[in-house]
Amino acid sequence: MSGRRRDGLARLGRSMSVHLRAIDADNFIEAMRLRVSPEQETFVATNAASIAQSKFHAHLECYGVFDGDTMVGFSVCGVNPDDGTVWIARHMVGAQFQRQGYGRAGLHCLIAHLRSGHGMVPIYLDVAPSNAAAISLYESAGFRDAGLDQGKSRVYCLEAEKGAAGPKAGRDGLETADED
Repeated sequence: MSGRRRDGLARLGRSMSVHLRAIDADNFIEAMRLRVSPEQETFVATNAASIAQSKFHAHLECYGVFDGDTMVGFSVCGVNPDDGTVWIARHMVGAQFQRQGYGRAGLHCLIAHLRSGHGMVPIYLDVAPSNAAAISLYESAGFRDAGLDQGKSRVYCLEAEKGAAGPKAGRDGLETADED
């Protein structure tokens, strides 16, 4: 989290305790109600669509990004069954929770979760080239342009150990971070 944001949260007298929870029968409605701002709607599928997709593509896992007991974001990740690469398929923060450091904290939790389950392998994601805020977030976490296109999106990769295989063309589809 940037010093400016950290100072802003401290001035408000708040601290963050961001963690992931699997989407389940107890929280899926809360996840479906969480939406990005209207100008961001073209960048990411709705959470309802992502949850539905995960029921037909068993390799996709859905997680809520929580600060304490409040769901502030939603992420989908999984292993591509065609080539074994690890992907972040969706990462969003609800409009009312944006610009408070939750995107970055949630992304770090998701990366830690993927690393704990899959080891030090590259992690891929794709992002619309016009989504400058998301690209800035992902690059600040170490993702780099992989030089590949996925439909109308650009593929980014968080590298790991040398010698790991990259993705094949095309794909379908519980850690904590405390911030003071």
